[in-house]
Amino acid sequence: MVLLTNGKKSIYYSENYKEAVDGFGKKLEDAMKTGNVLDPGALPRSKVKHNVYKDEIKTYISNYLGKNYYTYESPDKLNWKINNNSISTIGGYKCYKAIVEAGGKKFVAWFTYDIPISDGPYKFRGLPGLILKLNEINNYINFELISVNKKSLPIEQKKGITVTKDQYLLKREEYVNDPYQGKVNNPEYRKMVEENKRKYNNSLE
Repeated sequence: MVLLTNGKKSIYYSENYKEAVDGFGKKLEDAMKTGNVLDPGALPRSKVKHNVYKDEIKTYISNYLGKNYYTYESPDKLNWKINNNSISTIGGYKCYKAIVEAGGKKFVAWFTYDIPISDGPYKFRGLPGLILKLNEINNYINFELISVNKKSLPIEQKKGITVTKDQYLLKREEYVNDPYQGKVNNPEYRKMVEENKRKYNNSLE
């Protein structure tokens, strides 16, 4: 995962997710032309499936569901509780602890005053420094800094079909129940669908 930020706007994205989606589309198209059965185990996958764009006020979350790309504005208000007495070192930076509840889950973040950018992984921001580590309290979800690099790259939002969060969650449920729209139906496929349901139960949204 990559976080590009200039302090005023940012984008958080997976470098390989779009490639996984494109790979699925190509395999599905080939299977329909040849009449072959898709092998779910051979389909490309990506662990993280969201792109997050933040401006100075709003946060937008986008995701592919099949070939459709949806965007909704995050309704979450992040009310952080900072503990300056709890200190850790991450990536060589002195970090301080903060706790927040979002999406019905509790998260622990470690941020540094040494990088005074109020941003972090996924939709998380609002602290007086960059978030270098964040985990859900039960460790279902974890983010941690690998490296910090200075680069001059454009930060642009790729907006999809605009929906509300509730509309998105409904479409996601439909997609998770049958991601390949009836094009695949075998025991391995059903097993994969059930595994995906369990993963989405622990998702950030």
